Parts: sequence; C-alpha cells; structure tokens
Amino acid sequence: STVVDASGPTPVLDADYWVANVRQPARVSQAVAVAGDKHGTFIEISPHPILTHTIDENLEALPHSSIGTLVRDEDDTVVFHQHLNSADSVSPREFPHPSGPYPVLPTTPWRHTLHWLDVENSITAAESAPRPGLLLGTHITVGSTPAVHLWQARLSPATKPYPGSHRNNGVELVPASVLLHTLSEAAAEVSGCGAVSDIRFEHPVIVDQPRTIQVVADAETVTVSSKLVTDDPAARWIKHLSARITPRDESGWATGGSELGRGHAGAEFTDDAVTSLWQAWGSEGRPFEWTVASGRHTETELVADVTAAPSVTALLDAALHVARLADEANPELMVPAGVDEVRLGQAPADGHASITVRRRDGEEGELVVDIVVPGPDGAPCIDIRGLRYTALGSSTSADDPSSIAHVIDWQPWDGTPQPPSQPGTLTVVGTSAAAERLREQLTVLGHRSAGVAEAQTVVYVANPGEAGESDVDCAARLAGEVADLVATLATRENRPPALWLVTHGVHEAATEAAVRQSCLWGLAGVIRAEQPQLCGGLVDLPDDEAPDTAAANAGALAGILGTPAKSVLVLRDGQFLAPAFTPLTGPPQREPTVCQPDGTYLITGGMGALGLLMAGWLADRGARRLLLVGRTGLPPRRDWDSEEIDAGVRHKVAAIRALERRGVTVDVAALDVGSRAAVVDLLARRDEAGAPPIRGIIHAAGITEGQLLTEVDADRLRDTMWPKVSGAQVLHELFAPTTLDFFFMTAAAGAVFGVPGQGAYASANAYLDGLARARHRLGCHSVSLDWVAWKGLGFGAEAHVVLHELERMGSRPITPAEAFAAWDHLEHYDVAQAVMVPLPAEGEQGTPGVGGAGPVRDWAQLSADDILSELEIGLRSILARELRMPEADLQLDRPFAELGLNSVMAMAVRRDIEGLVGLELSATMLWNHPTTAALAEHLTGKLVPRDDAGDDAAAGGDLPESADSVLNELFDSVESAPAGWDGI
Repeated sequence: STVVDASGPTPVLDADYWVANVRQPARVSQAVAVAGDKHGTFIEISPHPILTHTIDENLEALPHSSIGTLVRDEDDTVVFHQHLNSADSVSPREFPHPSGPYPVLPTTPWRHTLHWLDVENSITAAESAPRPGLLLGTHITVGSTPAVHLWQARLSPATKPYPGSHRNNGVELVPASVLLHTLSEAAAEVSGCGAVSDIRFEHPVIVDQPRTIQVVADAETVTVSSKLVTDDPAARWIKHLSARITPRDESGWATGGSELGRGHAGAEFTDDAVTSLWQAWGSEGRPFEWTVASGRHTETELVADVTAAPSVTALLDAALHVARLADEANPELMVPAGVDEVRLGQAPADGHASITVRRRDGEEGELVVDIVVPGPDGAPCIDIRGLRYTALGSSTSADDPSSIAHVIDWQPWDGTPQPPSQPGTLTVVGTSAAAERLREQLTVLGHRSAGVAEAQTVVYVANPGEAGESDVDCAARLAGEVADLVATLATRENRPPALWLVTHGVHEAATEAAVRQSCLWGLAGVIRAEQPQLCGGLVDLPDDEAPDTAAANAGALAGILGTPAKSVLVLRDGQFLAPAFTPLTGPPQREPTVCQPDGTYLITGGMGALGLLMAGWLADRGARRLLLVGRTGLPPRRDWDSEEIDAGVRHKVAAIRALERRGVTVDVAALDVGSRAAVVDLLARRDEAGAPPIRGIIHAAGITEGQLLTEVDADRLRDTMWPKVSGAQVLHELFAPTTLDFFFMTAAAGAVFGVPGQGAYASANAYLDGLARARHRLGCHSVSLDWVAWKGLGFGAEAHVVLHELERMGSRPITPAEAFAAWDHLEHYDVAQAVMVPLPAEGEQGTPGVGGAGPVRDWAQLSADDILSELEIGLRSILARELRMPEADLQLDRPFAELGLNSVMAMAVRRDIEGLVGLELSATMLWNHPTTAALAEHLTGKLVPRDDAGDDAAAGGDLPESADSVLNELFDSVESAPAGWDGI
C-alpha cells in the first residue's frame, strides 16, 4: 500500500483509507521496496508507462524486471509483444559455484595501434573546397532582412582553386583573376547581375596554411575575408577585398572597345617576353593555362591575341598579366590595387580571344588601364574599367599590424650628464611654488640668475593652475606662455639659449594637475622641429616631491642642462628615462572588445571622413546603434536625394545609408562636444526618450590650424585645442571610467614626433595621451591612439608638410585597411597609449633630408668671404633644384615667395641646407632671411661667429618692402587640413 506503513497491519479499504490516499503523501518508494523483497518482476498495466521509471530507480541495486504494456501513440500490438519478450531480469540472479579446479582459458594478446585524425585536412559540413576558379564554397542564406548570403570554404595549398602557381617574391598568393571572378559570381547569384564596382584590394590572400574563406554578400556589397584555421584565440579575420554590387540600371557593356585593335601598330611582344618581364618583376608561375600568340603595344594601347583554357577566370588571368605590360619600363612589381568596375560574361568555347588594353591617366606611381575582351556573341566577355596597379613593397605591413602598432617603452637615457665646471647664467620661468623651489635649488648649486634676454639656459616650470580653471584654458595658457618664450628666444639666433620645459607627474598621470600639464609633452616636439637651436628638452619630475628628494632631483637636472637631450625625459629614482618605440607583440593580454547590440556607441567627429569609417568599424564589431556627433549635422532626410546638396553631404548620406542597410540605427546630432551644457542636454533628451545607454566612445573630434610658435595667436590657439581638450574633459566627467566598455581617443603621432606648425594641435593630442593614462589607472579600457596620417583622408589628404616629415623619418601614411588591422591587433593588449606609425625596422634609417647636398664641408678651413661665396653657390643650387628653374635665373636678392617657394618646398629646402652646413636650423630661418643673399650672410655668421653680428631682424633690414608682406602670406599658416575639419 502507498497509503499506510508497510510494516503495520493490513489496512482496511474503507472511507478513511481513501481520504488518506487523497490527502497524505504517497509512500511509493516504501511500497516498491517492500514489493521488491518478495517479487522480481513488475508489470505496469496502463496506456503509457508512469511507474516503471520509479520502480527502476528504487530497485536499481536489486535484480528485477520492470516493464510496461502499452505506449502512447504507438502500435498497441507491436509494443505489447515487445514488452512481453523483454520480461527478463535486468541482472541475473547469483547462483553458488561448485568447488574444484577451474579450467584456464587462453589469454588474447591485444595489439594497440594509434589512428590519428588529420584535423588539418578535414572539412566540416559547413566548409568545402572552393569551386574551381573561385573562392566560393558552401552557400548559406542567413535569416535576416534583407537577406545576407554567405559562402564558406576551406582554402589550403592542396585545395587552391587554380591548377598552376602564382608566387610574388616567393609567396604563393591567390591571383587577382580568382578574386575578381569571385566578386562577380557572388554578385550574380545574389542579384542576377554580375557587375561589381568600387573594388578595393586590401590584403592579399596567402596560400601557405589552411584558412577559412568567407564571402559575404547582401543587396549592396560583397566582401571576402579569411581567418587561419588555428586554436590561437588571437587569430583574427582579415578583410581581403570588397566591392559594390552594380544595379542593372547602372551597369552596361563597354562600347567600341574592339576598335582599339583595328590598325594597331607598335612594338611587338611574345609569350616569352611576358614571362620574362613578370619574372624580372619578382612574380613566378601562371595560375591558369594561357598563351600569348602575338601582341603589339604603344605607349597608350596594347592588343594581344591569346589562347586560354575555356573559362572566364583563365582568360581574365591572361588579361591581367598582359595589361601590366602597358608600363613595362617600370621595374617594380605592380599588382592590382583597385578597380572602378568589372563585368564578366561567357568565355569563347575555343579559348581564342583578343585582349585590348588602353592606358589612362593616374596618380604618380600608378598604372591605370581599361581592358576589353570580346565574347562569342560580339559583346565583351570581359569589361574592366579603371584597373589600378600599384607597386608591391618588399614587405606587407598590413599583414603584420605590429609594424604599425607601437608602445612607448621607457629605457635609461643613453646621454651622459656633464655638469659644467662653472655653471652659467640661468633663469627659471614660472610662478608656482615648484618653480620658486627649483629656482632656489639651482642657485644653491652655483647657477647665476639672469633675465630671459641674457640667460644661457632658460627653464620653464609648468603651473597647472587653480582648480577652477578648465583644462582647455590651462592648456592654452601653458602653450601660449611657452610659445611667447620661444618667440622671444628665437630672436637670439647668434647666441641661442637652451630652453628646458619641466612638468611634474605627467608620466603617471595620477592627478588632475598632472593631466593638465601633459599638453607640454606635445609642444616639446614642435619646439625641437621648429627651433632646434633652442631645444634643450623636457624633463618630467615626480609629483609631490619631498624636500630631500626635490633637492636630489634639482641636482640631477642641473647636471644635464648643459647637455641638450632634445627629447622628453622622465626622472625617477635618480635615473633619466627616454622613450623608445617598441612593436606591440607577445601573447594576448585581453579579449577584444565586442559591441553589445543593446548599447549605443558615440563617435565625436563622427561626420568626418575618418569618423564615418570608424562607424563602419564599430558595426563590424557588433554595434547596432550609433550616435554620430559633429559641429554640423545633415539636412532633413526628405532632402537627402535633392540635387542641391553638395558632394560632401552626399558622401555622408551614402555612408549612413550603407550602415542602415546593415541593420545599424544611426542618429546624428549637431553640437559642440566641448560644450558641457550641450552634451548634458543631448544625454537628457536621449534618457527621456528611453534610448539605450552609451556603452563606448570614440573621441575623434578635432581641427587643425597651422601656426609657427613664433607667430601664435592666443584665440586661434584656444580654438584649435577646444574640440579635443574640452571635448575630452566633458566626456571624461560625464562618463565615469567604470561606466564604459571602452573610451578611444584618436590623437596624432605629431604629439610624439613633432611637426612644424602644429604646436596647438600637438599640445591638444598630448593632453589626450595624459587623460588616457589617467583613466587607464582607474580600470577603464581607455586608449589614446597616436595616428600617423591616413592616406588620402582627413589630415593626411591635405597636410603636405606632415607627409614630407614622414618621408624624412622613413615612415609613410597608412591606408584605412592598415589602420583598422593595427587597431584590431591593439585590442588584444592592455595599453593606455599606442603610437600607430609604420617605422623602419631596427637598423634601417629614415630617408635623409640632405637631398643630394653631399658630405658636410670643413668650413673652418675657409675664410668668411670664401664661406659666403660657397654658400651662395650651394643655396642657389638647392633652391633651383627645388623650384625647378635654371640656376642662372635665380637672383640672389629676390624674395623666396616671389620665386614661387611654398611652405612644402620650404621644409625640403631647410633640410637640404641643414645637410649643406651641418647645423640644425629653425623653421623661421627662411622667414627671417627671405633672400638667397640674406640667408647666405646669416649662415656665414653661424659658421664663423662674429661679435658684431646682428639679430635676425637686423639681418633682414635691407630687403625690399614687399618681402615682409609676401613672406607673411607664405608662412602665415603651414599647409594643413582646413580649419573646422572633424577628424584626427
């Protein structure tokens, strides 16, 4: 019974029994246990087993058999007989064994053999080998609106989709013919039209290790990406190329393309010539079978008759190889970098075709061609417009992001402090208690006090100001004070002092006062670039120095005042540390940030060229809600298709629509991010509307306006700093470190290296570096990214002086693909500041700035008159070479501006003159001495100092009246990005 205790008397099945059966817990376990002691078989008679499982659980340790009779929704007859035939015990009953010897059974030898699974070559159900001539594999339609198509394949050396080989500089690469055919075929399967446009080749597809290839297409775009098949969590997806699917109403075949071949005359070439040239350029092998039967070319046109395997890819491969011969005189290995439009049709069945190539105008270093190959029905089989070849460097930094992403490693300074036997005159500029204390300590050490106009050494001590002063006001005040000091000291060219800047605690950025002073770290580099004869360096002393420590630090500082470091130095524990740039390598330290679909991500400067690219990058990382903030917004959506909006607004609209097609909600707000009230009001309105919270920020707002330090205007200085400094302070105060998943601040490498004319801009970026270190100390994933110029975008599109400086130091602008690859790489590491610049490998040198001036002469062996004569000859040669004019036409007394010298040329001329005389010269040299004769006389005075030499103002006193106004116009603003640009 399941009602009463089984150990009691037999129950009476009366009313009380059945009431207890309903109200009391059922004693199923006890009843089963009692029954199991006497019975070994249980048969449940029911339409479906209910108690069978309970019986098995309770009698698990006992031999028993528990079976049902029927099962719901099954054939009753079959199930009943199955249960009837299974009425055997779960385990046999034990029987006693007879005593006596037992027979010995022979043993069985076990031979173990290891059978390893070849994981590398196994292909999962979601991956297949790519189709012949394509990178398309298994097709999957993603359930989204609009529909997204995914093709996934496993690419390896054994499954490459072409029969031959294609090696550039010894590395096997998927040929461009396969890549272009992949884009066209994916577009055709999605839209029914195989025309694609705006094709961008970003990274080559290397065929060295197994990798997963993904081709993703929606109604608008096609992209090809890959990732190595590895267990390494740091392995990342690499985007190789992308294209826009051309709608049917926009696509069309080329017309008249075959006319190029009629009556074509020119130099002949053969198949062997094609092979020899490509081998000479560093490319080996042919991916597909094709042969050039005959060919002719002129400077602008090329025609080749070829026989290829009967496939579009093989014919396309032949066309791409032959087209390169349009510039056969170029000795570099050139590969496709982009295409305006591609349309492919059916290849001739017999494989015979005529390739027509027409060369077009392009940028310097590019080869741009159009290619037409007629098909069997007369319409083109291949129509390629605007195919751009560019030189392939000896290394592909895009495949090695660590060649771009660097951290600052503070190493012991290799300079040797040499305290002078007799300390010279010195002045300490500053009103803070730290300045007064340092002034007293240096005086005790023997330095004689003097004014700014006479002192041999000038030490400026930063005063972080009072608590009520905003960070932007403090930064503008500090930078303005230093700029005024530089302008004053620059007039002492014949006896320049050493200018030193002193900050406290900026290295650690542990206090608000330390963060405020960080702007001077960027200004120090600009002083070094503009006025190298003045630059002593910058020393960061510990914050909150104890009296005995302060005295020791003052003694250490006094020891290097006579040894210009021309660098930022950090003094800690009695040792000077100098910055060294180290590639960001090693095991990953953190998981990359992934954007959450329920959060909003804010981009200041979001409507600029770089801001829109960064919006796409966040979308790639999972962001589904973006808030783009800039000084100017967009017109109402109803006017987006109006013909009256300009090209810039049209580009922004197209970028936002592209994001929306990916399922991203984009809000645009026009406001001044440096205004706390405006940002607070925006956040309040979003909160009232129930908008998702902001979980991450990219602070990319900024403007740049070039000013030499000797000509700084206080208002322009503050205006340049405002978006970056005030904007960063507002965001820092409104978003505590623990409330954000990330806070990226896009700074500029000029804050680290120093670029002439960028004092305010470099100071503002250095402030971002300090703020990032401060937030990082508090546990926030805050990173300041000191970017080099992005090629063709933002600052990099206009700042020619910056590009010249990059070339001089052996660096270069980077493409957006390289930038985002380096950013993805950076995300695996826990750093507060990264210098994103491609730097020469260890042991390599940057491009020299001498410009062919030859080795420095021993000027001490010449008299002053001979030096002046030689300098006039040398300067005339340098200026004539830069201005591209005959030396005889260059008049010694004609102002440089009237000769056509612009600021970019002036930077090159300055570097060449430095190589000529062997001295570092100031950026204002050509301003103060704006004729060849005046400059030669000034340089003579520097090489043979004279007691009666006047200052710069006097040296230029005999110039024509027009010279000053013309030079002011020339050097008033070093060429840079237009003021008001939102970006890095």
